[in-house]
Amino acid sequence: MGRPPAAKPDVPGLATQGVIDSRRLLYFFHVARTGSFTVAETILNIAQSAITRQIQVLESELDVQLLSRNGRGVSLTPAGEILFEQAKDILDEMSQTIDRLRVSRRSPGGQVSIASFASIMSVALPEVIRRFVRAYPDVEITARQGATGEVYDLLARGEVDVAILSQPMANKRVVQHKLLVEPMFVVVAKGHPLAGKPYVEREDLTPLEFVLPASPRGLRQLIEQYAGLGGELTCPIRVDSTSLMKALVRTGRYATVMPQLSFAPAEEPQPGDFSLIPLKPKFSRTLVVATLAERAEMPLVASLVREVRAVFQEYGRRPLDADPKLRRS
Repeated sequence: MGRPPAAKPDVPGLATQGVIDSRRLLYFFHVARTGSFTVAETILNIAQSAITRQIQVLESELDVQLLSRNGRGVSLTPAGEILFEQAKDILDEMSQTIDRLRVSRRSPGGQVSIASFASIMSVALPEVIRRFVRAYPDVEITARQGATGEVYDLLARGEVDVAILSQPMANKRVVQHKLLVEPMFVVVAKGHPLAGKPYVEREDLTPLEFVLPASPRGLRQLIEQYAGLGGELTCPIRVDSTSLMKALVRTGRYATVMPQLSFAPAEEPQPGDFSLIPLKPKFSRTLVVATLAERAEMPLVASLVREVRAVFQEYGRRPLDADPKLRRS
C-alpha cells in the first residue's frame, strides 16, 4: 500500500501566521493615541467607517477586544494597552527600514523639506542644516523661503515637511512645538527722531510711516493686531524682503517692527545704522516649528524637527546683549 499524499501546505496561512496587518495596526495606533475615531479620520485622511471596519477585523484576528467606546471617544482595554505599547515601536521600525533602504540606494537617499521666512533662513537654518546633514549625509534636504503667509500655505498644502512659523497655527492637523518667544522692537535709523528713546508707546506708532511685510498673515498680522488697539498704522510701503525693509528704514524716513533675531550677525545688518526701541506695552511673537500630524512621526521629519528645536534652544539661552552687534540703542 502506497503512502498517502502529503497534505498541500497552506502557503498564505504560513506566510501570515503570527503577523499583524500593518495598515490595521496603523489605524489602531492613531485611534488609540488620540482616543477618537474622528481625529484619526482627520490625521489619516481615511473614512471613519473604513477605520472602524479594519480595527474590527484586527480584533477578530487577535481574538481580543482592543477598544471600549465611551461618551468622549474610546479608551483602551487591557489587551489594547499591550498592543499600543508595541505599536509605536513596530511602526517606527518599519518607517526607519524604509528610510534605510532609501539611503542604501543613494539616489536619492531619502528626502525632507523645510520652509521659513528670510531672517530665519539666514540666521538659524544654516546651523540646522549643518547638523542634519552630518547625521544624514545621504538624505536630500530642500529649504524654501517665503513670506510668512506663504510659509503657512506651503505647510498646509503638504508641499514641505517642516515649517518655522511666526505664530502657532490654529489647525488640528498640525503638530507644533514652541521655539522662542521674541520681543519685538520699533526699528528706526540712527538719525530718526525716535532713535535713542527708552521705549515707544503703542499710541505713538500712528504718526509714523511704516514699512511692513506685504503678506497679510504672519508678522504683519501680529503687528496690525497689536497696533490696532492704539490706532491704524500708516504703511505706504509693503515688502517681503528683510534686506529691502532695512534699506528703506536706513534712509531715515520710515520705521518698521522687527524681532532682534532679524539683526543677528549672519544678516549683515550694519547694526550701527539702526536703533531698536522696545514697545510699551510689551509686544512679542512666538516662533513655532510645525509639521503635519501624519508626517510628524516619520524618522527624517522627526529628526529635522529635533535639530530645529535644539538650535533654537541654544538661541534662547543667549543673553540679550551677549553679542555687541546685537545690542540695542
